[in-house]
Amino acid sequence: MNVLTVGGFDPTGGAGIVADVKTIKELQKNPLSIITSIIPQNNNKVFLKRDLSKEEIKAQFDAIFEDFEVNWVKTGVLTNDSIDIILEFKKKYNFNIICDPVLKSTTDFEFSDEVLIKKYLEFFEECFLITPNLKEFEIIEKMFETSRFNLNNINVLVTGKTDILKINNKHIEITGKYVEKEVHGTGCTYSSAITCFLSMGMTFEDSIKSAKEFVLGSVIYAEKTKYGYNSNPISVTKESVEKNLSYALTLLKNIELFVKTDFKIVESILLPENYSDIATITYDEIIKFGISNDVSEILLNLKEINPKIRACIKIECDKLSVEKLKNSEISMGSIANLEKNSIISGLTDCINSDKIYPHILYVNEKKPILIILGNNSVEIFKKLQNIEKRVKNVQY
Repeated sequence: MNVLTVGGFDPTGGAGIVADVKTIKELQKNPLSIITSIIPQNNNKVFLKRDLSKEEIKAQFDAIFEDFEVNWVKTGVLTNDSIDIILEFKKKYNFNIICDPVLKSTTDFEFSDEVLIKKYLEFFEECFLITPNLKEFEIIEKMFETSRFNLNNINVLVTGKTDILKINNKHIEITGKYVEKEVHGTGCTYSSAITCFLSMGMTFEDSIKSAKEFVLGSVIYAEKTKYGYNSNPISVTKESVEKNLSYALTLLKNIELFVKTDFKIVESILLPENYSDIATITYDEIIKFGISNDVSEILLNLKEINPKIRACIKIECDKLSVEKLKNSEISMGSIANLEKNSIISGLTDCINSDKIYPHILYVNEKKPILIILGNNSVEIFKKLQNIEKRVKNVQY
C-alpha cells in the first residue's frame, strides 16, 4: 500500500520527510513524498526555512497522482500554497489525511504565522485526524474560538506522555511505556506510524497504541548526534522477536562454543514487564513466551539500566578461554553471581565514558559462566562468533 507524506525536508533525517519515509518503510508500506519547504536544521537550531513555490509543489502532486493510487496522506510542515493544493487533490481523489500541525520546532523556530494557522482551520475540517502536541493544541483551540469552524467536528489526538483522543464528543486517555529522553523527530515518526496502522484498517485507539509502541523503539534506539538524539524508526514486535530467535539459532549451530545441553537464548519486546514479554528458544527450535528462567530474569533486571539490551545467552566456558578474552579487545565485566545487584553493578562498573557497555559479563566460578548481552539475538550470534574467533583462532 502507498502512503504519501507531505512536509518539510530536514537534511539530518531526524525529522520531516526523511523521518516519515523511514517510518513508513519500516512498517512495510510504500513511501511516497512531497516536499513543501527546505528546512536546514539539527538538534541545536533551525538555520532557515525556504518554502517551495506553488508550481514546484503542484508538480510533485501531479507526478505522484498520475502514476500511483493514494488513499492515505500524512502531512507535516505545510504552507498556504500546499494546503490549497492538498484540498484540490482531495476533492478529486478523496484520500484520508492525517495532519501533524507542525507550528514550532523543539528549538522554538516558528513554522507558521497567524495567516497560516487560519488556513489550517479550514484544512483541519478535511482531515481524518490531527495530532497536535499540547502547546500546538492550545494555539489551535484559541483560533477555533474566534472562527466559524467547530473543533468538535474534528478528530483530534493531543499528544504527550498521556495522549488524549477527542472523538465523537468523547475524551479517551491513551498511555504507553515511556523513556525519559529528548529525541528530535518523534512527532513526525508518531503521526506517520498512526497513518500506517490506520491504513491497515485498525481502529483509532489500536492504531495509536501500536504507534506509541513503535515510537518507543525509535526513542530507545535513537541515534546520538553532537547536540542530542535523532529518532530512529524501529519496529519491535513479538513476531520480529520470534523471527530473530529462529534465525539466530540457525547461525549459532555453526559455532563450536555452542552448547546443546541446557542451552537457551532469550529476546524480549521493548521494556519487558514480565516473563510473558520474553521469548526463549532452545536447541530443539521451539520458541515460547512466558518461560521463567535465569536468562529471562537478567533481561528483566537490566531494562532500567539499558533498555537497548533485549537479548541474552548464558554459556559455560573454561578459564583458559576467559584469559584469552581478557587479553583481547573484547570488553568484559566480572560479576560475583547471577543475582540482580551483582549483574547491575557489573555493568555499571564497566561502562565507559561514551556509555558503551561491556560485551560480556562472566561469573568467576570453578566453571566460568559467560553472559553475552545484545540488542537482539542476531547480535548475540555476532558477538559469539567474535568470541570464538578470539578463543579458537577461527577465521571467517
